[in-house]
Amino acid sequence: MPELPSRPSLEHLRKQAKARKREQRIPLSRAQFTIAREYGFDSWPRLVRQARAAGLTGAERALVLADPDALAEVLRADPAAATVLIGEQAPLMLLLDSHGSPADLRACARLLLEHGAEADEDVFYHACEHADNELLDLLYRPGYEGLVNHKLDFEDTAGLRWFLEHGTDVNACYCLHHAISRGRGMPILTMLLDAGADVNLPWDRWDVGRRPLALAARCGHLAAYDLIAARGGTAELDPVDAAVLAVARGESVRLPTAPPPALGNPCGEDYGWILGQFALLGRTEVVRSLLDAGMSVDTRGWSNFTPLDQAAMHGRTGTVRLLLERGADVTDRAFDEEGPTPLDCALWGRRNNPAEDGDYLGTVRLLLAADAPTLHLSPTGDAEIDRELAAAGRAPLDPRG
Repeated sequence: MPELPSRPSLEHLRKQAKARKREQRIPLSRAQFTIAREYGFDSWPRLVRQARAAGLTGAERALVLADPDALAEVLRADPAAATVLIGEQAPLMLLLDSHGSPADLRACARLLLEHGAEADEDVFYHACEHADNELLDLLYRPGYEGLVNHKLDFEDTAGLRWFLEHGTDVNACYCLHHAISRGRGMPILTMLLDAGADVNLPWDRWDVGRRPLALAARCGHLAAYDLIAARGGTAELDPVDAAVLAVARGESVRLPTAPPPALGNPCGEDYGWILGQFALLGRTEVVRSLLDAGMSVDTRGWSNFTPLDQAAMHGRTGTVRLLLERGADVTDRAFDEEGPTPLDCALWGRRNNPAEDGDYLGTVRLLLAADAPTLHLSPTGDAEIDRELAAAGRAPLDPRG
């Protein structure tokens, strides 16, 4: 087994992986995974994390690792480090990209704010990606309640409640439309309706003019469609709406030729993004029917996630099992070559995207059995999942040592 240098070059590791891809004619993700194993790491993301941490110093290292003790020491020596850009990122933004615990993230954020860092809208927007209302409290400024729709990108009922308690106008922000387009579950949809969301309000963005009922049909969100209809929602369905609704009802596998109704999904008109939507909603039989009809199991959807990513993020164990049986890539990474794997999505989802009906433990077990890699370290916030990770030999690394 080759030994990783004490100060490894991330660029060299990337070149190794690309060379291996060419030589063996395998996907880049498989080449990266193989190289990581050769160096003694159970995944490419963990190898990358180690390589990055080994080359980091000062504020950057403290923020990437969300280490409040190290950050406090840096700021004692240089208070201005709280506001100096690191690369092109503000320190607060770099912190929010880390995988630290909620308590460590808050402690680091508090230190930065005390030393002059500014919690601007961009910072608060990215804080919405964490299911931590105390972090929102720390970074909130009047007016930020209008950023509610980024919170609705995730299945976080407590986070939505925070916004409602801070006076968010659900109709001015068109929250119901956004929640439908992102496949939010019944608890969130019901909260929005109970907060006064207008079931017949035409959308002002993306799919301009579409009412919630028609949008639910076009997004294949059958539960939302039935709920909105029961609350008095009406709309005339066009042929695209009707075609997708028929698929959602299990009456058809013929998807329309049309662009997606919301940004964040892949461009094009093959409507393949909807496979991930059905996966995150746990519509296992609909997913099965579409796969049987010839759809690729790794068809990308919202934010470049695969159906396996989206199902894992929502704890849809039955759908995850089906996708694994059909050959879904457990080493795939969304966004870029260092993005989250399906197991990363499950572990991140357990903390930050906690679907009330999601079975995250069962999902993690399935992915571990499939030898899926992950960057995330225990403790994850779930003792049972931590035990599963340990039993699978995913002993936590000590990134600070």
